[in-house]
Amino acid sequence: MRIRAHHLLCLLGFQGLGYSPEFVRRMEEIRTALEKGPLFPIKVVEDGDDICSACPYYQAGKCRKGKFSAKRTEAIDRKIIKALGLKKNQVIKSSRVFPLIRGKLGTFPELVNICGQCGWREVCTYYLDLRAAWRSKSI
Repeated sequence: MRIRAHHLLCLLGFQGLGYSPEFVRRMEEIRTALEKGPLFPIKVVEDGDDICSACPYYQAGKCRKGKFSAKRTEAIDRKIIKALGLKKNQVIKSSRVFPLIRGKLGTFPELVNICGQCGWREVCTYYLDLRAAWRSKSI
């Protein structure tokens, strides 16, 4: 299975919202597959993946949501791949994905560096939980 780096991160805080019913269904299917198949191989990519294929904005192999969407999203994928200590197109076992993210991007300052401009951050439980923990320590 091919999954973009940012989609791996998004799966941690996914709340059943998305660009279309098909997109939401695909996110749920992939999250379930990752949770039930601990040895499932995942190829971590920075371009269109098995989730993008269900997005109404994914056309002709690129994100067409906005003028700069494809470049911006690819840059975020590269940042995440680097932060996780992975290489582009590296294959990892599904059992490693979420622990790796929590270990490398497990504080709010680390996460906000990547997700700070994301339009979904206010409904992402991973982002909200890390922000709440950070705020409680800051008070």
